[in-house]
Amino acid sequence: MKKVFILASILLTIVACTTKPNAEASFFVRGNCEMCKERIEKTVLSINGVEKADWNVETEMIKVAYDSTRISPLEIEKVIAITGHATKNVPMDTAAHAKLPECCQVNSGFAH
Repeated sequence: MKKVFILASILLTIVACTTKPNAEASFFVRGNCEMCKERIEKTVLSINGVEKADWNVETEMIKVAYDSTRISPLEIEKVIAITGHATKNVPMDTAAHAKLPECCQVNSGFAH
């Protein structure tokens, strides 16, 4: 009986330590094409605590699933801006934007 109790305690501890609180957010990210999509999603997915990222070329909206105990949407937006893509809350890094391929620099109607 003691072994069962110890095993149950260990399993509960493992489950408690590996369970992540999930949150979702959607926000605007300025971009134009499939290269932008690849860059934005790759950048967001490289952030510690982000589980999923899907940027829509037509709507310029990204949907992100993340661990809210590790990262916030604003922190995610700041990382995106460093790559040269503006959000409504964080202006793009102009030097990084200037290094993007020409098609990625075309204005999409959002003041940046």
